[in-house]
Amino acid sequence: MKIFSSLSSLDQIRGSPLGPMLREIVIRMLGHFEYNPEDDGFVVLMEPGDVDRVLTDLCLPYRLHEVPFEAVHMLEGHYCGIYLANNQFAITFLIPDANWVQGELRQHLENLLEK
Repeated sequence: MKIFSSLSSLDQIRGSPLGPMLREIVIRMLGHFEYNPEDDGFVVLMEPGDVDRVLTDLCLPYRLHEVPFEAVHMLEGHYCGIYLANNQFAITFLIPDANWVQGELRQHLENLLEK
């Protein structure tokens, strides 16, 4: 899992084809007045090892297939799920539409996918 909460955090994926998409999302997020990731949220790029573990490092008691997303849509080959913890804090999950997204996780995302 990679967490993005500032433009400098994008250095983790320098040269990646995901760079422009993530940059756009982070810039939109930072556009809010007095943005603070601890209060307002961040973007998370999920990776294969994140599928079956509880997301305690995000302070969530869920596995990825259990996250109560507010909405899910496709964005450049990624499921983009929005989790709202309250009326201010949100986590944007980017989950590649890859072979490792299977079973309960794929079904969960497809059920929520805005058609």
